[in-house]
Amino acid sequence: MARSLLAVACLTLAGVSSATAHCLPLLLRTPPVELRLFAADPAHVLKYAKNDKNKIESKVTEYLATDPDLLPQIGKLVSLAPASNRSAIGRGLARAAQHCGPIEPRVVQSIIDFVRKLQDSSVSAGYASIENDAPVPVSAQSKPVPQSSSLFEGEWNMDVGNPFAPVPLPLELPR
Repeated sequence: MARSLLAVACLTLAGVSSATAHCLPLLLRTPPVELRLFAADPAHVLKYAKNDKNKIESKVTEYLATDPDLLPQIGKLVSLAPASNRSAIGRGLARAAQHCGPIEPRVVQSIIDFVRKLQDSSVSAGYASIENDAPVPVSAQSKPVPQSSSLFEGEWNMDVGNPFAPVPLPLELPR
Protein backbone atom coordinates (compact mmCIF):
# COMPACT_ATOMS: atom_id res chain seq x y z
CA MET A 1 0.00 0.00 0.00
CA ALA A 2 2.75 2.45 0.95
CA ARG A 3 4.71 1.61 -2.19
CA SER A 4 1.71 2.28 -4.41
CA LEU A 5 1.13 5.64 -2.71
CA LEU A 6 4.80 6.49 -3.18
CA ALA A 7 4.60 5.53 -6.86
CA VAL A 8 1.49 7.69 -7.35
CA ALA A 9 3.19 10.62 -5.60
CA CYS A 10 6.32 10.28 -7.78
CA LEU A 11 4.26 10.16 -10.96
CA THR A 12 2.28 13.18 -9.84
CA LEU A 13 5.43 15.15 -9.08
CA ALA A 14 6.96 14.13 -12.40
CA GLY A 15 3.95 15.61 -14.20
CA VAL A 16 4.09 18.83 -12.18
CA SER A 17 7.32 20.05 -13.81
CA SER A 18 5.73 20.39 -17.24
CA ALA A 19 2.53 21.82 -15.82
CA THR A 20 4.34 24.59 -13.95
CA ALA A 21 6.40 25.73 -16.92
CA HIS A 22 4.06 28.62 -17.62
CA CYS A 23 5.62 31.92 -18.60
CA LEU A 24 2.52 34.07 -18.23
CA PRO A 25 0.52 35.04 -15.15
CA LEU A 26 -2.65 33.05 -14.60
CA LEU A 27 -4.99 35.74 -15.92
CA LEU A 28 -3.07 36.12 -19.19
CA ARG A 29 -2.86 32.41 -20.03
CA THR A 30 -4.80 30.89 -22.86
CA PRO A 31 -7.76 28.80 -21.64
CA PRO A 32 -7.11 25.04 -21.56
CA VAL A 33 -9.95 24.36 -24.00
CA GLU A 34 -8.30 26.55 -26.63
CA LEU A 35 -4.94 24.86 -26.00
CA ARG A 36 -6.52 21.43 -26.50
CA LEU A 37 -8.17 22.65 -29.70
CA PHE A 38 -4.81 23.86 -30.99
CA ALA A 39 -3.09 20.63 -29.97
CA ALA A 40 -5.72 18.60 -31.86
CA ASP A 41 -5.79 20.86 -34.94
CA PRO A 42 -2.90 23.32 -35.42
CA ALA A 43 -4.49 24.53 -38.66
CA HIS A 44 -7.19 26.13 -36.50
CA VAL A 45 -4.90 29.15 -36.05
CA LEU A 46 -4.69 29.68 -39.80
CA LYS A 47 -8.47 29.48 -40.13
CA TYR A 48 -8.92 31.90 -37.24
CA ALA A 49 -6.31 34.40 -38.45
CA LYS A 50 -7.34 34.43 -42.13
CA ASN A 51 -3.79 35.44 -43.18
CA ASP A 52 -3.57 38.23 -40.59
CA LYS A 53 0.07 37.98 -39.54
CA ASN A 54 -0.47 39.87 -36.29
CA LYS A 55 -3.12 37.37 -35.18
CA ILE A 56 -0.89 34.43 -36.06
CA GLU A 57 2.02 35.95 -34.16
CA SER A 58 -0.04 36.70 -31.07
CA LYS A 59 -1.65 33.24 -30.98
CA VAL A 60 1.70 31.47 -31.32
CA THR A 61 3.07 33.67 -28.53
CA GLU A 62 0.08 33.04 -26.26
CA TYR A 63 0.07 29.30 -26.83
CA LEU A 64 3.78 28.80 -26.22
CA ALA A 65 3.99 31.18 -23.26
CA THR A 66 1.04 29.37 -21.69
CA ASP A 67 2.21 25.83 -22.48
CA PRO A 68 5.75 25.41 -23.87
CA ASP A 69 5.06 21.71 -24.47
CA LEU A 70 3.14 22.71 -27.63
CA LEU A 71 6.34 23.10 -29.69
CA PRO A 72 5.63 19.94 -31.76
CA GLN A 73 2.23 21.39 -32.72
CA ILE A 74 3.97 24.61 -33.79
CA GLY A 75 6.08 22.44 -36.11
CA LYS A 76 2.89 21.05 -37.62
CA LEU A 77 1.56 24.59 -37.95
CA VAL A 78 4.69 25.63 -39.85
CA SER A 79 4.29 22.73 -42.26
CA LEU A 80 0.63 23.68 -42.87
CA ALA A 81 1.18 27.45 -43.14
CA PRO A 82 1.89 29.16 -46.45
CA ALA A 83 5.35 30.67 -46.83
CA SER A 84 3.96 34.20 -46.39
CA ASN A 85 2.76 33.40 -42.84
CA ARG A 86 5.83 31.57 -41.60
CA SER A 87 7.69 34.73 -40.62
CA ALA A 88 4.78 35.61 -38.30
CA ILE A 89 5.17 32.20 -36.67
CA GLY A 90 8.87 32.94 -36.16
CA ARG A 91 8.03 36.30 -34.61
CA GLY A 92 5.55 34.56 -32.30
CA LEU A 93 8.24 32.08 -31.26
CA ALA A 94 10.61 34.96 -30.47
CA ARG A 95 7.95 36.82 -28.47
CA ALA A 96 7.24 33.66 -26.46
CA ALA A 97 10.97 33.34 -25.79
CA GLN A 98 10.99 36.95 -24.56
CA HIS A 99 8.10 36.19 -22.18
CA CYS A 100 9.76 33.05 -20.88
CA GLY A 101 13.32 34.38 -20.63
CA PRO A 102 13.28 35.73 -17.09
CA ILE A 103 10.97 32.98 -15.78
CA GLU A 104 11.93 29.75 -17.55
CA PRO A 105 15.36 29.90 -19.28
CA ARG A 106 15.17 26.23 -20.26
CA VAL A 107 12.03 26.98 -22.28
CA VAL A 108 13.91 29.69 -24.17
CA GLN A 109 16.66 27.22 -24.99
CA SER A 110 14.14 24.69 -26.24
CA ILE A 111 12.55 27.35 -28.49
CA ILE A 112 15.98 28.30 -29.87
CA ASP A 113 16.79 24.63 -30.52
CA PHE A 114 13.39 24.15 -32.15
CA VAL A 115 13.97 27.06 -34.57
CA ARG A 116 17.42 25.71 -35.47
CA LYS A 117 16.12 22.17 -36.07
CA LEU A 118 13.22 23.46 -38.12
CA GLN A 119 15.60 24.91 -40.73
CA ASP A 120 12.94 27.13 -42.27
CA SER A 121 14.36 30.39 -43.56
CA SER A 122 11.09 32.32 -43.16
CA VAL A 123 10.64 31.24 -39.55
CA SER A 124 14.30 32.01 -38.79
CA ALA A 125 13.98 35.44 -40.40
CA GLY A 126 10.87 36.22 -38.37
CA TYR A 127 12.59 35.03 -35.21
CA ALA A 128 15.66 37.15 -35.92
CA SER A 129 13.59 40.23 -36.71
CA ILE A 130 12.41 40.36 -33.09
CA GLU A 131 15.99 40.18 -31.85
CA ASN A 132 16.82 43.21 -34.01
CA ASP A 133 13.97 45.25 -32.52
CA ALA A 134 15.29 47.46 -29.78
CA PRO A 135 12.81 47.16 -26.91
CA VAL A 136 12.12 50.35 -25.04
CA PRO A 137 13.23 49.84 -21.45
CA VAL A 138 10.34 50.22 -19.06
CA SER A 139 12.47 51.67 -16.27
CA ALA A 140 13.94 54.44 -18.44
CA GLN A 141 12.43 57.72 -17.40
CA SER A 142 13.08 61.18 -18.71
CA LYS A 143 14.58 63.78 -16.44
CA PRO A 144 11.92 65.64 -14.50
CA VAL A 145 11.24 69.12 -15.75
CA PRO A 146 12.09 71.59 -13.00
CA GLN A 147 9.05 73.43 -11.75
CA SER A 148 9.35 77.13 -12.28
CA SER A 149 8.93 79.41 -9.34
CA SER A 150 5.63 81.25 -9.29
CA LEU A 151 7.47 84.58 -9.04
CA PHE A 152 10.36 84.13 -11.45
CA GLU A 153 10.90 82.16 -14.69
CA GLY A 154 13.56 81.73 -17.30
CA GLU A 155 16.92 80.05 -17.41
CA TRP A 156 18.37 82.07 -14.53
CA ASN A 157 15.07 82.83 -12.76
CA MET A 158 15.50 86.48 -13.67
CA ASP A 159 12.27 86.96 -15.64
CA VAL A 160 9.10 87.88 -13.82
CA GLY A 161 6.60 85.04 -13.95
CA ASN A 162 2.92 85.14 -14.76
CA PRO A 163 1.15 86.14 -11.54
CA PHE A 164 -2.13 84.66 -12.86
CA ALA A 165 -0.72 81.18 -13.64
CA PRO A 166 -2.21 78.32 -11.64
CA VAL A 167 -0.12 77.19 -8.71
CA PRO A 168 1.41 73.73 -9.34
CA LEU A 169 0.25 71.18 -6.79
CA PRO A 170 2.40 68.24 -5.73
CA LEU A 171 1.38 64.87 -7.12
CA GLU A 172 2.13 63.10 -3.86
CA LEU A 173 1.74 64.13 -0.29
CA PRO A 174 4.98 64.62 1.64
CA ARG A 175 5.79 61.79 4.04
